[in-house]
Amino acid sequence: MRTETRGHRVTKGEGLSAAQREQLRRALETKKAQLLLACEEREEEVTGGEVDAGDEADVAEGVIEDRQRAALDEHDRALLGEIEHALARIDAGNYGVSEKSGRPIRFERLLAVPWARYDTDEAERAEHG
Repeated sequence: MRTETRGHRVTKGEGLSAAQREQLRRALETKKAQLLLACEEREEEVTGGEVDAGDEADVAEGVIEDRQRAALDEHDRALLGEIEHALARIDAGNYGVSEKSGRPIRFERLLAVPWARYDTDEAERAEHG
């Protein structure tokens, strides 16, 4: 059986097996839970911490820590968006297929980056312009 995906024909069996999709879904859900917990803990640090009037060095250190927390939070929330997108693609039945070319993404790549939208070659080309 063949299905058409953005001009590329994907032969059934060429993509991921049901067991592989389930393994990757569990990996995505685990990573999502870890990121949500990390964001929650950072939020508690900010709201739970008392403001201590210290010297300028203490204040500067606090500002730096706040900026680092904000950067981590921004990164983690962006990654959560990618994970949600991948989970939605699993539910829609088009996970594991490049959003650019429609070619299957190798299982090994998805094990390393389960939220990958593109195959390795496409991702490398996008990174290098």
